[in-house]
Amino acid sequence: MIDQYEFEDIMGIVVETGCPSLDKKLNSHICYKGGGSTTVTESGVPKEFRPYVERGLADAEQARQAGNLSFVAGLTPAQKEAQEMQMALGRETLPGIAGQSQAARGILGEASRGEGIFGTEGYQIVADDMSDRLQTLGDQARGQAQTASAIGGGLGSARQQAMTEKSVMDTMFNEVSRELQAQRQGRTASAQNVINTGSDVGAQSGMGAAAIERVGTAQQQQAQREGDTEYQGLQRFFGLLGSPAVGQESKSTQSGGK
Repeated sequence: MIDQYEFEDIMGIVVETGCPSLDKKLNSHICYKGGGSTTVTESGVPKEFRPYVERGLADAEQARQAGNLSFVAGLTPAQKEAQEMQMALGRETLPGIAGQSQAARGILGEASRGEGIFGTEGYQIVADDMSDRLQTLGDQARGQAQTASAIGGGLGSARQQAMTEKSVMDTMFNEVSRELQAQRQGRTASAQNVINTGSDVGAQSGMGAAAIERVGTAQQQQAQREGDTEYQGLQRFFGLLGSPAVGQESKSTQSGGK
């Protein structure tokens, strides 16, 4: 049966108590048969720099507890303003522009297809809209024609009345034609203007929000840099401990049998 010391000898276990004379006695079984040796190497920051390391670690722990090692800059007022502008742009301005542009495109579509006021029924549509005005215009034209006929001595003849009615109808037709042409031109021009203006307004609104957001982002980045100064300072400090100027301290301890 293998006793404790034989087991430790086989496994190469070294007992360390901190007392050299006691360790020598407890570990004598490792080399009593002329066994191998053990080498322990220690390396690290030189002793003269260790007080600085301790103070640096204390500063790092204090910074950690204060949350300075995980600092995240919040949104700046400019960023919040830009976000509000973008939300208003998305919720109100752009949908309104889109609705107006859609209606304007509908008008241009009717013009291209010859529908509505742009079709053959356009004359009747305009004439119905201006019926009161045409009635007044017809009465005026009829009165003028009758006055002229009376002066010429032809008042009351069938031929003269037919000519009078034709003159009235021509006057009314010409008025409707002029109004129809004006409405067609006005609607197409207005529709195109709405589309162009809508694009400009949307682009300009977006550019304004983007410009404010860029300013806010720059402010946030600066705040992040300022908030990271303590962390970066500690990082640079501990980086110096590994520089060639500081160097490394090494210590080797070797023990073995005869």
